[in-house]
Amino acid sequence: MQYRDYYEILGVDKKASDAEIKKAYRKLAKEYHPDLHPDDKDAAEKFSEINEAYEVLSHPDKRKKYDTFGKNANFSGGQNFDPSDFGFDFGNFGSGGSYTYTTGGDSGFSDFFDSLFGGLGGASYSRGSNTSRRFINQSQGFNAKKKSTLDARVEISIDEAMRGTKKSIAIKNNEKITNIDIDIPKGIKNNNKIKIDGAKHGINATILVKINIKDEEKRRLDGIDIIQKEYIMPWDAYFGTKKKVQTLDSQLMVNIPEKVNSGQKMRLKGKGYTDRKGKTGDLILELIIDNPTNLSDEAANLYKELKEIEG
Repeated sequence: MQYRDYYEILGVDKKASDAEIKKAYRKLAKEYHPDLHPDDKDAAEKFSEINEAYEVLSHPDKRKKYDTFGKNANFSGGQNFDPSDFGFDFGNFGSGGSYTYTTGGDSGFSDFFDSLFGGLGGASYSRGSNTSRRFINQSQGFNAKKKSTLDARVEISIDEAMRGTKKSIAIKNNEKITNIDIDIPKGIKNNNKIKIDGAKHGINATILVKINIKDEEKRRLDGIDIIQKEYIMPWDAYFGTKKKVQTLDSQLMVNIPEKVNSGQKMRLKGKGYTDRKGKTGDLILELIIDNPTNLSDEAANLYKELKEIEG
C-alpha cells in the first residue's frame, strides 16, 4: 500500500492553519476541476487526491489520527508500506487494539484512506467493553439507494452553439423511453456537459449530457477560435485580391496579400466564437489555392504559355 502525504498534495506545511488548508484546497480544486479538464484522466486523479487530502486535513479528528500515524515512521508520499507492520489493517489502528466496521461500500477514496479511517468518510467510533470499536456512520444510511449517473451526448453546429438552441434526448429507463428537452445555452464550449436532474422526469439518476460541437466542411472550433478555409484562385494568390468572407454573424471584405501559399493563415482578431463569459476568440482564415478544373480555350492557352516560359 502507498502512503499518502496529504500536506504535500495540498502544498501546505504540516503546521498549516485551517484557513491556510482551506485556501490551498480551493485554489487546487478550481485548477483541476473536471469541468475544466473533460476526459483528462490525470486531472481527474489529481482532483480526487486533492479532495481526499482535504477530507482528512479539514476534520480535526481525522487530522489528529493521520498526524499520529505519521509520527510513527518517516514516510514520504507514494512510499509503499505494510499496514500490519504498524498495528492496523483495513480499519485497524493502534497498539494491540483492533477495529471492526460495517459499511455498504468503501469511501470512494484510496486504500490508504480506507485503511486508516475504515472507509467511512464522515464516520466516528464508540468504545466497547474491550479494545474492539465499531464504526457508526453518522452522515447517511448505508442502505440508502444511491442515485446513478447516465451519460448522453448531443451534437450541434457551431451556429447553434454560438446562439444557443434546444435539443431533445431519448433516455431508456426500465425498458421505457423518456424524451427530455434540454436548453443549450449560447456560448457553450465543445465537450462541456449539462447536468439534468432525472427525478424531474421520473428517472432515478443524474443525467450528464456532453455537448459535441461538430466540425463543418469549411470551419471548425479550436477553443474559442474558429479555423475557416477560404479558397482563392492561383492568380489571386500571386497578385493578391479582396475577398468577401462570411463570419458567424456578418460579412467582411478581407485583403488577401500577394504571393501567399496554400495553407497560409490569416488571423482576424475578435471575429471568432463568443463563449458564455462573453470572451470572443479570433477568426483564422486558412487560405487554400483552388486550382481550376475547367478553363476556357483562351485561359488554357495562357496557362500553356506560362508553363513554357517558366519551364
